[in-house]
Amino acid sequence: MLAPLEHRGPDEWGVYVNSHLALGHVRLSIIDPTGGHQPMNSFRSTIAYNGEVYNYIELRRELRALGRHFQTDSDTEVVQQAMEEWGVAALPKFNGQFAFLFWDKRNKQLIAARDRFGIRPLYYLPYKGAVYFASEMKAFDALPDFRRTWHPDNLLIHGVLWNTLDAHTVFKDVQSLPAGCVAVFKGQEKVDLQTYYQIGASAAEVPASFDEATLQLKALLQDAVRLRLRSDVPVGCYLSGGIDSSVITLLCKAVKKERFKSFSVVFDDETFDESHYQDAMTALIQSDHHAQTIDLDHIDKHFLDAAYFFERPVFRTAPLPLFLLSKKVRQEGIKVVLTGEAADELFCGYDTFKEMKLLRAWEEGAGREDIRKILFQLYPHLAHYGAKDKLGFLEMYYEGFLGKTGGPSAGLAIRIHNNQVLSKYLNKDWGVTFRLDTLETLVEAMLPANVKQWPVLRRNQFLEVKTLLSGYLLSSQGDRMAMAHSVEGRFPFLDHRIVDWAFNLPETYKLNGLREKHILKEAFGRALPAAIVDRPKRPYMAPELAAFIRNGKPTEKTAYFLDDQRIRDYGLFDPKMVARLLFKYRRRGIRDIGYRDNMLVSFILSAQMVEYWIRHPQSRRLTDSRRQVDIMEQ
Repeated sequence: MLAPLEHRGPDEWGVYVNSHLALGHVRLSIIDPTGGHQPMNSFRSTIAYNGEVYNYIELRRELRALGRHFQTDSDTEVVQQAMEEWGVAALPKFNGQFAFLFWDKRNKQLIAARDRFGIRPLYYLPYKGAVYFASEMKAFDALPDFRRTWHPDNLLIHGVLWNTLDAHTVFKDVQSLPAGCVAVFKGQEKVDLQTYYQIGASAAEVPASFDEATLQLKALLQDAVRLRLRSDVPVGCYLSGGIDSSVITLLCKAVKKERFKSFSVVFDDETFDESHYQDAMTALIQSDHHAQTIDLDHIDKHFLDAAYFFERPVFRTAPLPLFLLSKKVRQEGIKVVLTGEAADELFCGYDTFKEMKLLRAWEEGAGREDIRKILFQLYPHLAHYGAKDKLGFLEMYYEGFLGKTGGPSAGLAIRIHNNQVLSKYLNKDWGVTFRLDTLETLVEAMLPANVKQWPVLRRNQFLEVKTLLSGYLLSSQGDRMAMAHSVEGRFPFLDHRIVDWAFNLPETYKLNGLREKHILKEAFGRALPAAIVDRPKRPYMAPELAAFIRNGKPTEKTAYFLDDQRIRDYGLFDPKMVARLLFKYRRRGIRDIGYRDNMLVSFILSAQMVEYWIRHPQSRRLTDSRRQVDIMEQ
């Protein structure tokens, strides 16, 4: 099971075995590379731990004051001793991203814990009288006679929301420990599951004024960056050209002082390219900059390779450039990168927040001209939103969502509407149908009890964090693409102090009129190039259909996976519907193809590729010379 995960920790590996359990670990050595070997064993406990707790220095000081002694300089030992000292009450003290298994020898119980936002993955599988754990689901494929099989209902939910809910995954029996949770196992039974953190549960003090809020944001974010620069190996930064990553690189420069490496994706298609903004930022911070150029052939050639690591269907090709970028990062000798992820969720950067504001204003009686002004500004990167002859169509489209902003899934309504078409493409033999009422019941079950007291945008923020961020951006585009090449991504905006503080800010601080991330721009705007601060909002995108369909025909790899016989053999999709989709592209080409077609092809193709890797697991063996821990106890 460790061998398929070696990319997550190529530096060394180890095992601990007793009569109750076996723990294994592959290590990416970042803190205390010469110490901190895992699994880490003591008289009272054993731990296998993935991630970083950034305030480990302060926690070690606190534990020493309680009489504890340390053998290493690693954060692993701090986490282990904190768990021995405080039990699960230690978890709220940790500022970081982690997943770990902690064996309590005295009580003969295993504690499984995951960070507040699910940055680091942790899956578990009850199977043949035991429970197995892994950071990636492909490790389960090493079990004798086991093969992952799809869960049809969960696959549809994943397709509609871009994520499954609660502990569910797209595979039968494979479960994910939810973010912010801790579970206790005795034998093969899960005897307890607690939520130690929930976004929105903290009543953080609201700043007295907007000016005070900007000062607080600067201080909080600088300290978050300072903590995430703690490393015994060099740290770099991702630089997309947007304000989020620009702020992080600016603060890295302020904290580090010395020159550091930055990395970005450059597209040969100017529709997607943001290198102009990247150049403005690198000129300002004087970083040692490296760019990975991406063209259509890169996406077509490497999408299958990326699918091995993202393990679930994806809806865009956006993970692929990040997959190749992390390869370049590792080639440059960097193991750790800071990124600007999560600013959109915290400061209302997505257009979904503007759409909610539009619908709310419409419901409250805004005039037609005011509605049209908002429509014109919703998606500045999409030409048809600025075309007067499309206004009638856009008005009709958004009018269909009126009266729904108070519902439990209001913030997800447009995504659900656009994605439910996937139900028509799934294997008809499964008998899976889309039911909005069923989905809304599932969404409502994960909402806090006081959610009805929250403003509409705050509810929307909660849903974005729980679905798009935790299950997709931090997973398929984040952890899996970075760790594919043994690179750890760190996310200063996801410091829980910032999340709790930002979540309780007045909405106008975040979305002022239609100006997204208002407070972030005001706090750092004067220190950044004006072109970056004032640029129209545009999501990170990569070419999709154009990479897979050329001159009306699928590329060789696309044709292989969408071949009628292979669709029937894999059994995920309706072959007639897939054939009809391909016929449409042969007849009409792919010009003027919209979101839905791009999403369909990316989803179907990536699902087929995931199934391919389930049927053709890569054969790997660990190198004995890298085994640092081999312990057997009673």
